[in-house]
Amino acid sequence: MLQRGLACVAAAVMICAICMALLPFVVLILGFSSPVAITVITLIAAVLLNSLRRHIRAMTRHRLGPGKTHSVHR
Repeated sequence: MLQRGLACVAAAVMICAICMALLPFVVLILGFSSPVAITVITLIAAVLLNSLRRHIRAMTRHRLGPGKTHSVHR
């Protein structure tokens, strides 16, 4: 579980860093205002993070096998 969390955090940091690096280029090249460009980049980052989260969960479920869970039951 810790490894999955660290993978998600590392991916989130990388996606956010790439998006922040692309922000000036989007504003300059496409001519969007800064708030519009930030909104578009935020939506793109959300889509990328959601698909990555689903992929990591599927890999974890596949590794654990059917019927096994990684959560603690209370």
